[in-house]
Amino acid sequence: MSQLDTFGELGERRRPLVTLIMPESWQPVGIDGLEPNASAALMHEGNAAVVAGPGAGKTELLAQRAAYLLQTGICPWPQRILAISFKRDAAANLGRRVTSRVPEHASRFVSMTFDAFTKSLVDRFASALPASWAMHDGYKIDFPTERNVEGFLANIGPAAPLDIRADVMRIRATKFIASTVGGWDLPIEMPDSEAGDATEYAALQWWRARYLGRAPAELDFVMINRLAELLVRSAPQLRRALRITYPYIFVDEFQDTTSAQFSFLASVFADGPMVTAVGDSKQRIMGWAGALPHALKRFAQKFDATSFPLMWNFRSSAGLVQMQHVIATHLEPSTAPAISKTDADLDGNPAEVWTFSSVNREAAFIAEWIATDIAKSGRRPADFALLARQKIATFEARFRIELARYGIQVRNDDELVDTIRLQDLLKHEVARLILGLLRLADQPRGLPTVWQEVLNTLYRVHGAAGDEVAQRRVGDDLTAVTTAMRSWLASNPSTSTSAREILEQLLSLLDVGALHRYVRTTMPDEALRTVIRAFWARLDKVLPNSASWADVLEKFECADAVVLLTAHRSKGLEYHTVFFMGLDDDQWWAHGRDPVESTSTFFVGVSRAAQRVILTTTSPHARTGRIATFFELLDEAAVPEFDRG
Repeated sequence: MSQLDTFGELGERRRPLVTLIMPESWQPVGIDGLEPNASAALMHEGNAAVVAGPGAGKTELLAQRAAYLLQTGICPWPQRILAISFKRDAAANLGRRVTSRVPEHASRFVSMTFDAFTKSLVDRFASALPASWAMHDGYKIDFPTERNVEGFLANIGPAAPLDIRADVMRIRATKFIASTVGGWDLPIEMPDSEAGDATEYAALQWWRARYLGRAPAELDFVMINRLAELLVRSAPQLRRALRITYPYIFVDEFQDTTSAQFSFLASVFADGPMVTAVGDSKQRIMGWAGALPHALKRFAQKFDATSFPLMWNFRSSAGLVQMQHVIATHLEPSTAPAISKTDADLDGNPAEVWTFSSVNREAAFIAEWIATDIAKSGRRPADFALLARQKIATFEARFRIELARYGIQVRNDDELVDTIRLQDLLKHEVARLILGLLRLADQPRGLPTVWQEVLNTLYRVHGAAGDEVAQRRVGDDLTAVTTAMRSWLASNPSTSTSAREILEQLLSLLDVGALHRYVRTTMPDEALRTVIRAFWARLDKVLPNSASWADVLEKFECADAVVLLTAHRSKGLEYHTVFFMGLDDDQWWAHGRDPVESTSTFFVGVSRAAQRVILTTTSPHARTGRIATFFELLDEAAVPEFDRG
């Protein structure tokens, strides 16, 4: 049997015993119901382009579609559903949602990032690449800087053939990798050295410098994507195996699809499996990374997909939805008004603009306001978010000091922990597993949700899904690990134990080999040691001055805190009250370069709020500066402005 043939070995060794439901009898799982367009989309038999605005419940829609396909047997055992997301936390969140809805079918739902999926293909089947593109001595991941690209373009420009030299020298370094390298399909046969146009010439020189002339090769994820596309295109048996394995494909956040990713999807899945793409062009905030304009429209045309606009908003109150609609129609004039399905719980304005005389006054006033609101309403610090376009670290020190006066913590989700952002670490499946195990060891009772999450993760790590015998064994092992770890924690107080000691002890009780294989298979863009190192760094930071292991774990996660994060990192999240700070030229200095994407970022930020959004500025010239249009939109939406001193 060839290496490619092994891809078609589907499913578990033993078929799980599940009862199928007739399609006409199927009902949504775990929720009361869906809006009519969502129901139609999840039961649609062809390709579907689902336009899902803020708060539309796109994750739930995809989870329910997975439940429908798996529970009815429309996606028959042992075939699987492949869900592709652009962020690791989004992929993990969708996977957890499906597991909670249909745990008996969870092993047949594969949720991973685009980069992880394409890298897994290259890692497994690189030997099947065409001879011209054969890989020698493997590769290493390398992320060239803009300065690296500028130097490369400066070198190849003067050497380009005369008839295309001017075009080559006009290529911008900022978009070169995403648009030029990502926009060129690798030919099966190596082209002649004299390329036909500037794109082909520049892209080929890049490949010669970093791949064909390197041992090991130096690849970024755009290049890995191009190799995966070439691999599937040149190996029909692999393409057939992928289509047999995954007859149903979900693609989340489709508005952020790059030309390379779109090309890959078309090569592998067009005219084959049924593809459900979900996105919203008004939330296209990754243009700087090569996101295609009008990606959903392109998908609908290329895949002959039926469009399903979702009209319900399950997140924001009616007042906020009306304000969001003003911004939405500025981005897309044809946007239909969304319908709020959330009751307002405030008597005051759902949106306001606050102006301040200084950044210190801003931090002091907002901190006091949050503390007062918590005292009056019973809300928690985690119900509040402090957002900014960028440079979020400049806000942290001031707000940490001011909120501490009221006993309120701040968590900066943009903080770099070793090599991983805190938000990514706290949502990482391996980090959640380790943290969950420590919580179960420290608190033996009262954590059924944590127990179930840890157990489900271990089922996946050990390939036990659908195998009752294996699941019992994993459950017994989990009991043994938590019992042993509980005894160790009791003998090693947090006040005298290092982060290294506790991690070494816990890992000694686990099958690290199985964990390593699981991470390598499901998260190929991440090494286990990277996550462990970041976990260690975070643990090392919170250990000092912690009175107990429970205190350590609470500080590690810092769940009950006001969250500080960028608008980009807020994507997909929601909070009761959002403070969108920094409405000024300093935060929005690049607005003029791409006002559409900048306005989309603004739209994403204000639409994170469920009940209230407060926009702040300390600049007296904000209304007449780069983002004067934002203030015009807020005025059109009748958002009142208050001088807070």
